[in-house]
Amino acid sequence: MKAGTIEIKDANVLEGLMAKKFDPALIPVIVWVAVTFGLVITESYRDKRHANDVHGTDPVRAVDLRTRCYDGDGAYRIMDEINNRWIYDPGRPDKKVAMIHDVGQGLHFHIQVHPNTVRR
Repeated sequence: MKAGTIEIKDANVLEGLMAKKFDPALIPVIVWVAVTFGLVITESYRDKRHANDVHGTDPVRAVDLRTRCYDGDGAYRIMDEINNRWIYDPGRPDKKVAMIHDVGQGLHFHIQVHPNTVRR
């Protein structure tokens, strides 16, 4: 992945990006990743699948990004850099802005923000 590259997985993800408002705290995180490392957005807005699903909030508070486009342990390094720059919620330091997980769709970044998210 080349710094500055922005790709979108498919038309459904594009529609989710264009149809909904995104939380102002999420925008600088995603733009920073795009400019610094490049990215592939694999999930944007979607209807909620469970009570705590921040992909379906208004404004939208999460996007998913592809991890396999980064060489070696690059995705984990990026996750650490995001979490070193942004605090999800100062009142809950155990929660993170960036995580890498697999919930049945393959390993990917889940990038999320909270109304209390701040940059360090």
